[in-house]
Amino acid sequence: MRTSTLDWIEDTVDNNNGAAVIRNAWVRDREGMDRLRLTRLQAVRNLIVRRRGLRTFPDRLLHSGENWSFVVYRPELLVVDVGVLAADPEKRAALDYVMEALKQSAADQFLVNEYRFRNKLLKISSAHPEVHWKFKQQDSVA
Repeated sequence: MRTSTLDWIEDTVDNNNGAAVIRNAWVRDREGMDRLRLTRLQAVRNLIVRRRGLRTFPDRLLHSGENWSFVVYRPELLVVDVGVLAADPEKRAALDYVMEALKQSAADQFLVNEYRFRNKLLKISSAHPEVHWKFKQQDSVA
């Protein structure tokens, strides 16, 4: 497994606001192969999830054909402020779409358009809460 493939995928995700559509043909080209086998694609997906902390949609990659693609995204995009969602029906509808797509079976997830899923995911990312952490400093014991 080429680390450069994982770096490229992670850079692509970062350059696209946390979610990107990755075509199987691009992975094949990055791996320098004539044909991408499903086992190699699954290995790329597993490394993306385990080593890089990213998520993929569909959850399981079942097709290695070069015309297929999948979404790689940062899981933080699914953390939303319900107050923002309550005020915006368009963002609520986007969240409903994403959640409905995520709960589909592995086979049914391939029926969901990956570009539409990514766009809806990015739409709800604007409802991301601003968290301001305050850490209490312990009094030093003399």
